[in-house]
Amino acid sequence: MATRKGTDFNILLDFYNRGFEVATHTDTPSAITNTTILELEIKTERQTILDNVFMSANDIQGWRSPYLKTAGDDQIRVLKKLGYRYDTSKTFVRKNATDGLNSFPLTTDFPWPYPCNIPPCWTQSHSNFWEVPINALWDYKKAYPCPTADGCHNRPDTEEDAREFIMMNFKNSYNGNRAPLGFHMMGNFFRHVPFYRAMDRFIKEVLMLPDVYIIPISKMLDWMEQPVPLAQITRYESWKCAPLASPTPAMPALPTLAPKLSAEKCVQGQNCNLPSCFCKTFDHSMNKADIPQIVYLAIDDALDTSVSGYFERLLFNRTNPNGCPISATFFVPTTGTNYTLVRDFYAKGMEIGSHSVTHNNLITREAVSREARRSKENLATYADIPLSDILGYRSPYLATAGDDQADVLQNLGYAYDISYTFTRRPSYAKNVWPLTADFAWPLPCNVAPCLRRPHRGFWEVPVNSMWDYTNTDICAYADDCQRPPPTHDHVRRYLTNNFKNSYEGNKAPFGLHFHGRWFHESRNYMGFKGFLDYLQTLPDVYIVSVKKMLDWMQYPTPKSQIQTFGPWKCAVMKRPQFQQLS
Repeated sequence: MATRKGTDFNILLDFYNRGFEVATHTDTPSAITNTTILELEIKTERQTILDNVFMSANDIQGWRSPYLKTAGDDQIRVLKKLGYRYDTSKTFVRKNATDGLNSFPLTTDFPWPYPCNIPPCWTQSHSNFWEVPINALWDYKKAYPCPTADGCHNRPDTEEDAREFIMMNFKNSYNGNRAPLGFHMMGNFFRHVPFYRAMDRFIKEVLMLPDVYIIPISKMLDWMEQPVPLAQITRYESWKCAPLASPTPAMPALPTLAPKLSAEKCVQGQNCNLPSCFCKTFDHSMNKADIPQIVYLAIDDALDTSVSGYFERLLFNRTNPNGCPISATFFVPTTGTNYTLVRDFYAKGMEIGSHSVTHNNLITREAVSREARRSKENLATYADIPLSDILGYRSPYLATAGDDQADVLQNLGYAYDISYTFTRRPSYAKNVWPLTADFAWPLPCNVAPCLRRPHRGFWEVPVNSMWDYTNTDICAYADDCQRPPPTHDHVRRYLTNNFKNSYEGNKAPFGLHFHGRWFHESRNYMGFKGFLDYLQTLPDVYIVSVKKMLDWMQYPTPKSQIQTFGPWKCAVMKRPQFQQLS
């Protein structure tokens, strides 16, 4: 179900071309009950998709109301008038978790025959139109119904509980009345890692069953209109497809390409040497007691007046143990950014990196090339930052173009990318150190595509995931936890606990990745401030930009010699004293 706002139409087109159905939703902030507004909204949503995705209007068959709040009979009349085939906004709740009696889809020839959970429901006859009920699931404890898969009161917080939740509801239909089973949810629920993994396992398991088909709603309705026995499905015209074939790899354009390197072949000091190459590692060769603990701040999205004050109060006028100002890196898109503020932050020692122009998903070579170039040029033109100082790039939504992205960034003079994620498991395991891409991406590929070819001398700074304040779930960004810390003290402890994993562990640089808007909640601002105050009491902790962190990676220097480490030198400031918090 696509909306205008936030949809990347290149991705939508790709999904459509792969056989996925595209239906319409809306990004309006409230339910629509006025018929005129509803018709205009539906028309606009559909036309926006047709203007941006090469597809037939006849292929847009379905609609879902915001908040599942419909306009009753008027909604069906409008949808029929506009050529829609079905609505999927009404909810049905079976008696209990295991009664095996979900509702089948039904036409609207007769009034809505079930309890009207969210009025109004239709009360008149509307021929030739389908309603696909949202059959409520039951939570994994079998205690309460869930209007959507991601709307349970008892949310599964482990992979096993999530799998039990999914499988129990599947078996209710499979061993019950065989009503089509729908999983209704928002895509961002897959950012809850246990649910993502459980759903992945579930799909693989049920596809092993000879009588289970995973299809879009329109194909399900084809079967409803013309039911075909299981034995005849292979001849069922609506479900036929071109046979899948193994892809035939293209011949390389150049027969003398360098052999592909692998992580196993990377041996520090032999075929990989600083300052231009660094292997994947969880333990630095320097004695741990001699390593300064680096903390780097990598902050995303537009730098404007709504967030700049937070950073001025939090970061300016703080110093590291060597007497030099702390620094951070701001990855800014062109859209929404105040270049006067960017110029001021840069002048005060902050690093500025690129976060594209439009902040859209950029997953092709052409898109990355266009926006990484323009973003760099805009920063140079409007913020007076030398091109040679714009060295870092972060992909919007951490969606990359794989090897094409690294090629483009190197050609444009970028020194590093900071878009790939790594998750330590369990929570007390080690974080990975930054590495160069001389041996491709040697870690699990959490968000494909990842690097499969060598990119010599190009740095990858992994986004090491955090563990939330309950220490049970991961957060890709510090401000991206499914269970956010409820108080400023919880925020401080959450940050401190993750920091100590490095500080008391392998001393890997500790990165905090977040958005400025996180501080709109005062508890986050105060908790973060308390965390910075705590860091300032530690004599071997340095808060620096990503670029300065990589300077140290290229030229590792014991903390006893940091005062003479050139890239971190400055006109010395007096360091304020902070009282350590308990």
